[in-house]
Amino acid sequence: MNNEIDPFLGRSTIREITTLSFPTINRMQRAGRFPKFEQISSGRVGLRKSILAEFLEGRRDWSAATKA
Repeated sequence: MNNEIDPFLGRSTIREITTLSFPTINRMQRAGRFPKFEQISSGRVGLRKSILAEFLEGRRDWSAATKA
């Protein structure tokens, strides 16, 4: 069993890591080419570090995940 913690990354951290602007991330999410943010608390969203790593490595078809 893997006991490693998979932290949430906030929007600003995601922007820094990907070097994409917020409008570009939003467009890519609508087009199914970027993972959807998860609700962390009221007014705060983010992505798990592992999900962002999958996106950066190109290992997942995000359009299939948005059709659920």
